[in-house]
Amino acid sequence: MFDSLLYRKHGLFLFILLLLIAGNPLKAQKKPNMIVFISDDQSQMDLGCYGNPDVKTPHMDQLAAEGMRFTSAYAATSMCAPSRSSMFSGLYPFRNGSQMNHFAVRPNIKMLPDYLKKLGYRVVIAGKVDVYPKPDFEHIGAYFGNYLPISNRNDPRHVTRDFIKDNFANSEQPICLIVCTWLPHVPWFENKKYDPEKLTMPSYLVDTQATREALAAYYESISAADGMLGEVLQALDDSGEKNNTVFMFTSDQGPQFPSAKWTTYKQGLNVPFIVRWPKKIKKNSVSDALISLTDLTPTLMDFAGGEEVTDLDGKSFKSVLFGDKKEHRDVAFAETSVEPHFWYNYVPSRTVITKEGLHYIKNYYPGVRFITHIDKVEQDHFYFDSWKEKAKTDEEAEKLLHRYSYRPPAELYDVKQDTWEMSNLINDDQYVAEAKKLGQLLTDELGKQGESEAMILKGNLPTFYDGSYQIDQGISASDQSFDKTKWNPNTLFITAYLEGADQEGIICDYFGRFNIYSSHQKLGIALANGKTYESEELTSKEGHLLLKLTEKGDLSLRYNDQEIMSVALSKDFTKIKPGYISCGMIRDRKLPSDQPNIFPGKIYDLRVSVNELERSGMRK
Repeated sequence: MFDSLLYRKHGLFLFILLLLIAGNPLKAQKKPNMIVFISDDQSQMDLGCYGNPDVKTPHMDQLAAEGMRFTSAYAATSMCAPSRSSMFSGLYPFRNGSQMNHFAVRPNIKMLPDYLKKLGYRVVIAGKVDVYPKPDFEHIGAYFGNYLPISNRNDPRHVTRDFIKDNFANSEQPICLIVCTWLPHVPWFENKKYDPEKLTMPSYLVDTQATREALAAYYESISAADGMLGEVLQALDDSGEKNNTVFMFTSDQGPQFPSAKWTTYKQGLNVPFIVRWPKKIKKNSVSDALISLTDLTPTLMDFAGGEEVTDLDGKSFKSVLFGDKKEHRDVAFAETSVEPHFWYNYVPSRTVITKEGLHYIKNYYPGVRFITHIDKVEQDHFYFDSWKEKAKTDEEAEKLLHRYSYRPPAELYDVKQDTWEMSNLINDDQYVAEAKKLGQLLTDELGKQGESEAMILKGNLPTFYDGSYQIDQGISASDQSFDKTKWNPNTLFITAYLEGADQEGIICDYFGRFNIYSSHQKLGIALANGKTYESEELTSKEGHLLLKLTEKGDLSLRYNDQEIMSVALSKDFTKIKPGYISCGMIRDRKLPSDQPNIFPGKIYDLRVSVNELERSGMRK
């Protein structure tokens, strides 16, 4: 008995000794922390480690030397909010609902925090969010997530650094930190580091003095982003958690230059993507595996120990990072549905990129001029005027200007042979079979997503008539789509025909000012302050709805030509404000879980008339 007791004590002593030597095995198996640093509007071509001879990016280059650099990483779209919505949802833009810039996702779309929190993670975002409604991130550093002042864009109060210092070393809970700076998004920083005359001009830009100065300012902003990245990396090193942290660097899309951002050209979609995890991911490695930014969320979930969500468009590429696989995707899909501004021309395109480097683009309004901020509003550094001037006498400048302004119906490029995509192969006899195959591949992909050509041609836009506009069920239109000098009424009329009025849901949300809803076979009006008004129980499940609202706040609601509500709101709710008019749902605000959102019945011809109900039916 004594020998047995001695043996047990000796065994316990050895076990404790092993724990002290090897460390706590439970701690050693802790889930990794994860940091994703996202720059804003930065092409893959604009980092030193990707071959740019001029731009100074020492910290990005060092990260690549310590991890894996992807050469074929593509955004799902080339605009800020839609790209980030795809990143954080794992869904392509049509499926998550954020297609036009600044657009909110559809109701009930799951985002990165929804997945990772269930896996035990603290999920934090620092700086810019630009996803609507805002996902359930813990948000820090909101001040440098604002568009202005630009002096805040590199987190001068060091909120991100201090968060890592205060939380990473001592946290029992694993952390996923997303760091989002506005850099190098316009307005660019004042150039101090670069000599415009010595810059190597990318082939897709017209070489003018103004363009060189703009490029130098863009590079200055990239260097500022690199400096911020360096501070974050140093904070992680100081925390002692470097070896237990997966660190990713990427950007949402390419820069605000012609034929880059807003487009489906390589310069707008091909982004940097670098991943480091010491002792897990091979140093200074390069992968040609084709990945999409929709793969980000599934990959983070995989690192967190989650199971695959099969309904997502994105797929984890962890096996590529660990060297178990060389390839990931055969094809990546991307799109642009441009901006909802009423002064834009709506010129959408859809595209597929293959792992072999063939890039097929379908343009849906090839005869319509392409217009963006570059040539219409901001004209950053005023370089675009110099393009138009040089194009008058320079054939190459005229070609580049035309390339930006007008697109053919279809385009095909071999990006491995033609980096700047200057040689359209769509009519090349050698590529006829490939073009046909890729066209069908794009059609099949759109079919999987559920987006028809008619939907693409229509977009998330109102159908305008002479004094009225129509919103289709399931569609939202941004306030930016309306010229407020014309569409702000003194008297507002909303008409529609309803089937299933006994079902619960939102019939129309008018720019967040009020909504018309159905509930328990009643129709109701809900104001933004939470005040609601309801009718008596309806006698019919289907019928014609007519709302009249004056700027004095006098509201009348009729159903099948019977007045079912009359309310004096004593306030003007007729004017358009920032937000959306939506048919059949509320798009940009989360509702309580017990409050139905999407209307399950049918809404026909929801029409908004301005000042007079009877108007010509002529489309504008």
